[in-house]
Amino acid sequence: MGILFLLVGVAVIGGAALLISGRWRDGLPEAPRDAPAAPLAQVPVGRVGSQALDEIMLDQAVRGYRMDEVDGLIDRLGEEIAVRDQEIAARDEELRRLRGNPPPGAAGDAPLDPA
Repeated sequence: MGILFLLVGVAVIGGAALLISGRWRDGLPEAPRDAPAAPLAQVPVGRVGSQALDEIMLDQAVRGYRMDEVDGLIDRLGEEIAVRDQEIAARDEELRRLRGNPPPGAAGDAPLDPA
């Protein structure tokens, strides 16, 4: 009889562990949103600074951070980097034009000297 109780106890604990870990059926339902949108939503693309990144706090879910928030943050930071890359390329082209250097890929192309 003691072995039967032991087996039932192990089954209950194992089932609870599977349910919590999300490996049984669909796992736990998504946690409801209890926080406002990410702070970057109010900042125009291309204007995010390091201070805004320091203020970001992502909600934690059962298995880590909320995937939708992390995906959104990565997408937004990708947009920020693309805007900065375009601005840098435009400034480099303007420097080349002002210095009389040939455009990139032309014969005799030399790297920009920041000095």
